[in-house]
Amino acid sequence: MKIFYWKSARASLSDKNMLGLTLFFLFSLTYVITTGVDHRKIKLFLFCLVLTIALLVVKNIKQPILWFLFLIILINDLICDYLVRANHHFLMVYMTISVIIFLSNSKTVDFLRNIQLVTAIILFFSGIHKLISPQFISGDFYYYMINTGSFFKPILYFNHEMNDIVLNNKNLISELGKEDPINSTTITLQNVIPNLDIISRAFAWFTIIIELIVGIAIVWKPKSVMTHLLFIMLVVGIFFTRLENGFLTLLAICGIWLSENHKITAVYLFLAIISMAFVITEIGFH
Repeated sequence: MKIFYWKSARASLSDKNMLGLTLFFLFSLTYVITTGVDHRKIKLFLFCLVLTIALLVVKNIKQPILWFLFLIILINDLICDYLVRANHHFLMVYMTISVIIFLSNSKTVDFLRNIQLVTAIILFFSGIHKLISPQFISGDFYYYMINTGSFFKPILYFNHEMNDIVLNNKNLISELGKEDPINSTTITLQNVIPNLDIISRAFAWFTIIIELIVGIAIVWKPKSVMTHLLFIMLVVGIFFTRLENGFLTLLAICGIWLSENHKITAVYLFLAIISMAFVITEIGFH
């Protein structure tokens, strides 16, 4: 029976293009719904149009017209709120364009190459951006975010002592915000763990190194199991650091498209489903 289930699951995982496309379609619908408060009338109209065409006319998510509608919604958000859009919103635009091109010419090799380059560029330049940021490489960014509870929430949640320190730090920051800037008042945050300044600096450099390595590895050896293990480690690391669920879902979907190993694909599928579930339940960030 177990062999039968694995063979059935393996058959489903074999068509990675359709699997990734289905997940991306579901995430696109979810993303539109969860951001529906922005420009509600326009987005609800386009959303209803997408569903109507999908259910009554097209009945197939491989039709480019559906993805053109998603692209219109995404670009509309960029035009209206360019400065506040999340980074993965831009990734969605690039991925949607790649899907439209793929569905128009059916060139799988070109599609996978586009996804490979988009994923590598996102990760590589994310590392470069951090590298040129003095606040990041000094560890100040992580130091502040950890001491105020913005990072590692899944871990801090189960430690009451750390939670108390975080709440105290937030109160200090709140009181500082009420002070007159002319007074030059300063505060000192209490560390949630000892030697956090050193840990933050080391973690900052580790983040930069792993993003650069994974970005280069995806270009150099996109089919290597080691490349995907590093990629999975990066995704899981982001999950425990900060619940950027939308970004994590998109990275996992890209991993599904790029992976040649069924077990690795299954891991990406699991990560995509978990991250998408958090988006739907509004746990973390969409």
